[in-house]
Amino acid sequence: MRIAIFTRYPATPQQPRGGVESVAVVLVRALAAMDDLDVHVVTLERGRRATVVEPHDGATVHRLAGSRWPQIADVLGGPGRRRLIDYVVPLQPDILHSHETHGLMLGDLTFPQVFTVHGFDTENLRADAARFVALRSRLWANVERRGLARQRHIISITPYVRRLIEPLTDATIHDIDNPVEERFFAVTPAPQSRRVLCVGWLNERKNTLGAIEAFALAVARGAEGTLVIAGQAKEPTYHQKVLDCIARHKLAARVELLGHIDHGRLMEELGKAAVFLLPSRQENSPMAIAEAMAAGLPVIASNRCGMPFMVAENETGFLIDPDDTAQVAGRLKQLLQDPAAARRMGRAGRLVAEQRFAPWKVAEQTRALYQKLVNSPDVPRHGSENSRF
Repeated sequence: MRIAIFTRYPATPQQPRGGVESVAVVLVRALAAMDDLDVHVVTLERGRRATVVEPHDGATVHRLAGSRWPQIADVLGGPGRRRLIDYVVPLQPDILHSHETHGLMLGDLTFPQVFTVHGFDTENLRADAARFVALRSRLWANVERRGLARQRHIISITPYVRRLIEPLTDATIHDIDNPVEERFFAVTPAPQSRRVLCVGWLNERKNTLGAIEAFALAVARGAEGTLVIAGQAKEPTYHQKVLDCIARHKLAARVELLGHIDHGRLMEELGKAAVFLLPSRQENSPMAIAEAMAAGLPVIASNRCGMPFMVAENETGFLIDPDDTAQVAGRLKQLLQDPAAARRMGRAGRLVAEQRFAPWKVAEQTRALYQKLVNSPDVPRHGSENSRF
């Protein structure tokens, strides 16, 4: 089968930025290792002037020039949308598998395809407290609703996503988890280290300030440890708030800001950590949690959105209210002072990760879906789009 996967794909696969790129690299590598699949990755990249075709991890990557239009306008009918369609149709894939927001615009292509929902710009804008959030979230809600309604098959990465999209589409929804790179399962954790690792963008949605405030309170209550934050700041204003918070609590010697790190460094940090913390206000199925579980760490995560479908309370970690600083601090102190409990939860989390997130398992589920769609008499064959937004 010839598979075209439309997604973000890093120029250096060892250094993905964000969850979608991480998923793409792992899934593409696992699918390309299957003898019966010919995998092609198609990207739209702003700043690129010409198409580049190159091999990566057994697949062929087609990097197209992205549009300068605002993304929402491009999704609805901009030059990026047209360029993507004009390129994908001549590839004549047996399956088109979209992972990126622009995939919303491809639901009318008349050949077999499936769309993986990784996130909702509507919810992200609200959680990020973005500028003009009311207007922008309403616009994105309309685009997402219309795009999902045109899909025939959708992959849901968590029951939380399924619950959100079921009222918006008549598509058949398939439940497949995101995969985690195999190397994370080989990490040996060091729960005696008293290091707390927090991974993600420094912003309101990831609630970086909340993590620091909770850690400061845990220290004030007698906990010993270091908070390690890996991720870039999207906005200078929020970054300054983070620095001010660290200074206000006199935590300069106890908080490490690593900035963006590659997977190699991330695995080193997971190996040195005792606890993984993600007090986000909005997440679907964060790769950071899945990677921490694969590495054998107990996870403290928010009791919102898709996170309760990943972390089992008092079994693989703890679920917390991200706005309850005292509760988060209490759970941090509990695990930092009880390494035996941290080890127990970490081992339980790794077993869950092996069952759900192992790349070969996810790739087999995905290939089985491809075969089902290709063999279905109800799925349209090759052709161009029937209609437009």
